Amino acid sequence: MKFFSLILCILFAFNVSASGFLPIANIVKIHGEAFINKEVVAEGAEVAQGMEIKIPKKGDYIIVKFQNGHKVRFTEATVKVEELTEKITLLTLIKGQVHTFVNKLTKDEKFSVKTKYASFAVRGTKFGVSIDDKKKQAYLCVCEGVVNTTQNKMSVDVKKDEDIWVGLNAKKLIVKQSTAQMQNMTSQIIDEMDQL
Repeated sequence: MKFFSLILCILFAFNVSASGFLPIANIVKIHGEAFINKEVVAEGAEVAQGMEIKIPKKGDYIIVKFQNGHKVRFTEATVKVEELTEKITLLTLIKGQVHTFVNKLTKDEKFSVKTKYASFAVRGTKFGVSIDDKKKQAYLCVCEGVVNTTQNKMSVDVKKDEDIWVGLNAKKLIVKQSTAQMQNMTSQIIDEMDQL
């Protein structure tokens, strides 16, 4: 009986330990060339906390799928995965674009995209963020749901069919109706992701 109990304890410990290594997110599509921590990656590669993702060429992108169903597309981007757990996703977009399809989050879940210009926190939505270093601004276009935009002590909610440009020294955050062109472009990318 003691031997049987010992075997069960070992198996339980192994299962708990192994479960800590289950990937939270994987690359499900690569168009062009992508790097994680300066190494070329292929479809199926795991995305984990602390990694830097780089898609250097124009038009190239990757799509990352999370265990909980979220999907993210990085286009011509450099992204640092600051935090990635089952409950928290924090990405820093250094350059390029990110489009997201985030399922409705529970109260204890967080999904955020930071840039040097502003931070964008989600409750479950479809949106795109891009950086324009020539204009020194970040751009947000929301296709569905609500994204809270913050810079310093300012904060504003951006809703469906709205967008916002945020620069480093903005005096206030101004939300506008997004153009049909921007909505269509952002929606098309997100709809393509949804097929995966």
